[in-house]
Amino acid sequence: MPDGLTFTFHGVRGSVAIDRPDSARYGGATISISARLADDHYLVLDAGTGLRDLQHHLPEEGSLRFSFLVTHFHWDHLLGLPFFRPLYQPSASFDFYATAAEGGTVESGIAGVMEPPLFPLPLRSVLSALSFVDVPADPWEIGPVTVRAAHLHHPQGVNAYRIDFGESSLVLATDVEAGEPESDRALIALARGADVLIHDAQYLPTEIETYKGWGHSTWEEAVEIAEAAGVERLVIISHDPERTDDGVDELEAAARKRFPNTDAAFAGMQLTLPGR
Repeated sequence: MPDGLTFTFHGVRGSVAIDRPDSARYGGATISISARLADDHYLVLDAGTGLRDLQHHLPEEGSLRFSFLVTHFHWDHLLGLPFFRPLYQPSASFDFYATAAEGGTVESGIAGVMEPPLFPLPLRSVLSALSFVDVPADPWEIGPVTVRAAHLHHPQGVNAYRIDFGESSLVLATDVEAGEPESDRALIALARGADVLIHDAQYLPTEIETYKGWGHSTWEEAVEIAEAAGVERLVIISHDPERTDDGVDELEAAARKRFPNTDAAFAGMQLTLPGR
């Protein structure tokens, strides 16, 4: 097992990518996070527009394998995939883990973002090797990590993922709408004792009533989940596209008053799980 596993945040924005000077510090790309499991193997959490940044950090030669944990099939979590160069390389392979939407398959959920006339090339025309896996009920292994999932509250549903690396753990719970009891219990159980909880905090407590049913949470709700699960560190993500850098700073400061070990995710941020 490697000494540590480093996760890089390539995109942290919610709903839609933006490009504004007042939001450049946190970044405007939508969510994608990666970790290098081996020289040729990458774990990728979501394929938002931030995914394109990963291609600038890959080896220039040799075959590559990508294992994607897809939280759900909404566009902002998949739009980076059609523009990710390795997808078109015969030396690359992709394993997509997700939960199929009702009446569909994992493949149809992923492929929808590339269906003509929305995109000129259908997914099945690419040169890389593709596989599609329904998320199992039991934990499964990807290289040196063990993965577990919980299906949570969001329009059409969303998966949260727990990644265990040795005795360390990280949980991604973006695009979850807190306040639904069964969903909250499932997330608290999944995140119990985790080193890091990455949680949606798209809205302020004063805004959430306007956006009920939109599938997102507040920093206050993220803190409540972190406290209930007994996590060590909280990272808030899915920053609203209207939220400026100063606005995210204020949100982070408010969360830290309740849960001091809180950080707002930003593009380029890295965190490392020790292999202890």
